[in-house]
Amino acid sequence: MGDTIKDKAEENKEQNEEFKEQKAIKTIPTPITLGNSLLAILVVLILITGSLVYYMIKKEQGDYEKYNSLVQNLTQDEQITKPEETTNELKEGETIKDIIDSATNTGSTTNTIDAVDASNRKVLNENLTVLYNGLILDTTNMKQTELKYIDNSDKYKDKYVITYYNYESFGFKDSKLGSLSSQIYDGLVKIENVGKIAISESYEAIPREIKVVNAIPTIVSDKNPKVSEFDSTKTIITDLDGNGTEEYILILANKANGYSKITLVDSSGTKVADLAGIEKSQWESVSKEEYHLSLSNVEVIDVDNDGIMEILIELPRYEGDPSISLLKYKNGELQGDTNIQCSLLP
Repeated sequence: MGDTIKDKAEENKEQNEEFKEQKAIKTIPTPITLGNSLLAILVVLILITGSLVYYMIKKEQGDYEKYNSLVQNLTQDEQITKPEETTNELKEGETIKDIIDSATNTGSTTNTIDAVDASNRKVLNENLTVLYNGLILDTTNMKQTELKYIDNSDKYKDKYVITYYNYESFGFKDSKLGSLSSQIYDGLVKIENVGKIAISESYEAIPREIKVVNAIPTIVSDKNPKVSEFDSTKTIITDLDGNGTEEYILILANKANGYSKITLVDSSGTKVADLAGIEKSQWESVSKEEYHLSLSNVEVIDVDNDGIMEILIELPRYEGDPSISLLKYKNGELQGDTNIQCSLLP
């Protein structure tokens, strides 16, 4: 029995010690559990940060795509088709008329960057722009019209600083970038670096041959015997309306009485109308030398791109810029003012 009590006591002692060890283990946090918690927190932070970065990247990408699409649309809306570069060498058997398209696309070798910018300004021009000696010519109606200066205070004045296709003496001259002049009158400027007639678009402005002769064709003199009274004669011969027959524009001057005039005759030799004239009494008192209407007062060119060449007559005046008479002859009908009497008197 003594051994039994002793054994019981030792067994209870061992159980008490084991219980104390287990209790101690439960009350002391293990380092493994704390580390796992920190690791979990770090993983969560990394996931949150990654999500934010991904969101910001996708947002920026979406904004960029919208901006890029907008820019492309604007570029397509404002894009101006440029004429292809070609050479203007005259081959054997060709005429200036045959290569006018290629010629109108050459000659502008200055200010390349400005020319590109200037072509974009054509978007602001609602209509074809035509200049006569650097001033704006209204070609919407066939009539006597005044040349207009450019208002230097106009915020849109730079729309006229574009490449022009220049014509003079019945032929194409070159293409150049026009520029605004210095002030001519109070607040008024014009376009410089252009030809006598300057057109804002490239097209076949002289689609048919124009000939000038220092005589009166027989077909005309036979039906108009009075032309023999003029001692200075020149004739412009061309098919104005493209119907296959030629018309005649006569520039006639009489040194004896000081009278000169410009007359249109049809293909049969029949007089259509006197277009303009000036008498000696209208210039003698203000001019020491003889004055007559001459070839320099006439241009023949398609200024409204309809395939018909208009007649432009420069009407002189005592001071200031001349006015321009615009006439169109088509299918036997003449549009525009006729028999205009010029004067150099104040």
